[in-house]
Amino acid sequence: FPFFDGSVNNSVLNIPEEYREQIKELFEELLHEETGNKKYSANMVRVLLLKIFILISRFSIQNGKSAINSSYNYTLLKNFQQLIERNYTTLKLPKDYAELLYITPNHLNALCNDMLGVSAGEIIRNRIILEAKRLLINLEMSISEISNQLNFNDNSYFSKFFKKQVGLTPEEFRKKNVKKRIK
Repeated sequence: FPFFDGSVNNSVLNIPEEYREQIKELFEELLHEETGNKKYSANMVRVLLLKIFILISRFSIQNGKSAINSSYNYTLLKNFQQLIERNYTTLKLPKDYAELLYITPNHLNALCNDMLGVSAGEIIRNRIILEAKRLLINLEMSISEISNQLNFNDNSYFSKFFKKQVGLTPEEFRKKNVKKRIK
């Protein structure tokens, strides 16, 4: 479905007037199905969601909002995202990913800016920060162990990196989120 491609162009959907009532009814049916304890309820929810996705996809294609500029760019972006998932702890620079994709860092950056509205470096940093936050919320690892797991050579560099991205040190982030979980 074009609205799940990660493109900034498809992040907000304006549903045409002629589809609104039909989609609203499907959502109401979905809510009704979810709240009732009927047999096969989970399967019906899946069917209704699929129907909603298909309808939205149809009008987005009719209105020329297909975000896939070219299948090559789309495939390249998906490959970049998969490489990040596999390598975010070891590869931290766009040039490293560009090399694996056989393109220039400038091409990778332009692709990310065009299709997602953010730079390649920001996508990589966001994934590292997401993992750091996930690890910080779980109190099983010390901050220095988290730093090592994310392949930072120095704890102080990890703290500076985290603070620059999040606005809090790892310690502050952990304290703030542990308090929320206790309340």
